[in-house]
Amino acid sequence: MIYSIQTILLAISMGQEVEPTSSSHLASHERVAPSQDIIRQPTSPEEPTPFCNYTNYNETKAQDLAHVLMTNYSRNALPEPNPVNVTVEITIQDISDISAITGTFVIDFWISAIWLDKRLKFSHLDPCRKNLSLDHDMEPKLWSPNVCIVNSKATKVHDSPKPNILLMIFPNGTTWLNYRIRSEAPCTMNLERFPLDRIECHLILESYSYNAAEVTLQWLAWSPVSAVREDFNLPDFKLTNINYGSVTEVYTAGIWHRLSVSITFERLYGFYILQMYLPTYISVFISWIAFWMDTRALPARITLSVSSLMALTFQFGNIVKSLPRASYVKAIDIWMFSCVGFIFFSLVELAIVAYNDKITDQRNRHSKRESQDTMMPREENVSFSNGCNGDHRCTRHARGAVLMDNVTRSRMSLQDGRNSPVARFTRRKKPRNEFGARVDRAASIGFPVVSSDFIRHIQPCLLDVLPLDAFDAVSGTLMEHVTAHKIETLQ
Repeated sequence: MIYSIQTILLAISMGQEVEPTSSSHLASHERVAPSQDIIRQPTSPEEPTPFCNYTNYNETKAQDLAHVLMTNYSRNALPEPNPVNVTVEITIQDISDISAITGTFVIDFWISAIWLDKRLKFSHLDPCRKNLSLDHDMEPKLWSPNVCIVNSKATKVHDSPKPNILLMIFPNGTTWLNYRIRSEAPCTMNLERFPLDRIECHLILESYSYNAAEVTLQWLAWSPVSAVREDFNLPDFKLTNINYGSVTEVYTAGIWHRLSVSITFERLYGFYILQMYLPTYISVFISWIAFWMDTRALPARITLSVSSLMALTFQFGNIVKSLPRASYVKAIDIWMFSCVGFIFFSLVELAIVAYNDKITDQRNRHSKRESQDTMMPREENVSFSNGCNGDHRCTRHARGAVLMDNVTRSRMSLQDGRNSPVARFTRRKKPRNEFGARVDRAASIGFPVVSSDFIRHIQPCLLDVLPLDAFDAVSGTLMEHVTAHKIETLQ
């Protein structure tokens, strides 16, 4: 880009026509037509055009020519009484970092400011010289429009090892000042659709020292904003669009011309699909495995659901660490709270089944206790008259013998009842809790269906991202398995 501008300026200074060309890296935007040709200086009729004679040409050294041009030159005076037209051009070299926490991005770019200063005209001093390139030490001695990035948080000129400043003067007095700088500028973020959101970063340029009455800024017609490559290899973002424009800003000290650049980035969601959406959805799937377990296996079912909830919470905490604190609800918040809701309701279903089993067990124990009480014999008051003759010890001995005999007979009858074939079959074939089984069967069908509908209707932004066909296939497989299990149970 630097060499192309140099070629164009050299061609214009020699009187050749140049066709404006557009940048291939820019999207839809409006062209800013230059108000006048600041590069070509008209030659007055009284002053003949200098002619270069290479036969008797004695090249003047750049230092000597610069010394002659700086004679009676004042950097505090404007090049002309009218407002100086300054043309600005930007070439983006690299974008190294975009921080969602601080809301800034770091950009390296070349910025060029081009204006006409007739006091630096040297075509009459050295007709054969195409341009005059000066060192960065000459830049403070010349007048410059002082174009700066007013919205940057930090800006510096690269030193590698000397300051990267290019100062070039053409024969008609056109001055081209170029810096290679690194700037940290703000970005506008709206995380409502995170991680499917976009970020727009801004650069605002204006002359810090001169208002619109002294300096007017305009974009270079044929290449206002360009980039050296289309892909900057950012880990989380992709450059999608570059727009530019010009506005007028009113300050207390007057009116300033302002140039703006907007760079739009689209977040790459592949990392979040692999590290967030799929693990959380699998955690929800794992919590649904409890629906196919035995209703009396409470420790295993509780451990499975609670472990899924803890894994989901840990995963959500890792994602939140990389985001700024926002007071509005984000798409990732809806997803995570929905997953937590699915696991929570699976725990509620587990509590309902466990409570029903508890009530059933209590009823069974109560009925069993009543049956045992009815089978125990009552104490009978038996009086013996033969052989005792009123002896209390004989009476007590006889009563104890009778009671012991009755208890022995009752125990023997109970053992015979327990060892009967009917009793053994009853113990081996305990009645199953049909209510808990029906609840588990309904939950195993309802939870996948509701989850699939949630992805389709509650999260429409995920329709183009998540593999919904795979989720539907998994849900369909689960439903087929449940239906087959139900038919097998009925048979």
